Amino acid sequence: MLIGHQRILNFLKKSAENGRLAHAYLFAGPAHLGKKTVALGFIKHLVGQEVKGKIIPDILIIEPEVAEKDGVKKELEIGIDEARKIQHQMSLRPQVLSYKIALIDRAEKMTPEAGNCLLKTLEEPLGKTVMILITSNPKMLLPTIVSRCQLVNFLPVAKSEIEKGLRSIGGNSPNIGRIIRLANGRPGLAIEYLNNPELLKEEEKIIGQLKKILVSGINERYRVAEEMSKNIPLTRQIINRWLFWFRDLVLLKNNCPDLITYPEAVQCQKSYSSAKLGEIIRAIKKSDWLLGNSGLNARLVLEVLMLEI
Repeated sequence: MLIGHQRILNFLKKSAENGRLAHAYLFAGPAHLGKKTVALGFIKHLVGQEVKGKIIPDILIIEPEVAEKDGVKKELEIGIDEARKIQHQMSLRPQVLSYKIALIDRAEKMTPEAGNCLLKTLEEPLGKTVMILITSNPKMLLPTIVSRCQLVNFLPVAKSEIEKGLRSIGGNSPNIGRIIRLANGRPGLAIEYLNNPELLKEEEKIIGQLKKILVSGINERYRVAEEMSKNIPLTRQIINRWLFWFRDLVLLKNNCPDLITYPEAVQCQKSYSSAKLGEIIRAIKKSDWLLGNSGLNARLVLEVLMLEI
């Protein structure tokens, strides 16, 4: 279900109806905003049928796979083979539909080789083709790829709109206020919380673990870093929750208590200077970016982060 971003979807639909489609779009914005939902809705409009969960010859959907090796889970990169598959797909005539369509989710995971291969397709589009790249970090894409796509920026959705959307799908949970607060403008996350209340308990565990880390010695911090390095996709979600915790402390420093995500952050508002909070937030963002590179030593990245928070 789409919550928010109706103006973006309407813009894309009108572009198609007026014959002004771009051959490539870049959907950019934080995770869980609904970028993929809009992309699938747009594709449905182009082809006249539901595409989610279906195999349609003229539509190719690429996203990183998660692999486990020696007990460590990592999100794999999108490599040259996937890029060549897209290149081949877009070079063919449509078999069933009016368009050839490729959707690349988490496009920032493309290797440089894959990006350069894809660039050739973007530079020389053939016939009625549409390519949609989805990313939460456009700076990790090759600048030449970004320049050849029509950029569509996604912003957080208003709390009132998220609440309206949740209630329209039967969201009468007593936790709905808390869900909206924790979602922080991201409808995809709000729907996950609504459908799986256990995730709310996980939120409590994440912040509880962070509080313990902040008062722990170096040996305990390194032990936690080692444990977290075994599941990188989950760890990236966890440290992004940490980011909101420290963001709340910044908001409290600036007398904005109505905007915080975690009310219990009030207890820690005097523990850090504004300068230190800025350093911690930058360190978490840098760590998240580094963990997105599957070739780096995740344990080392996390150990450095433990020294900086």
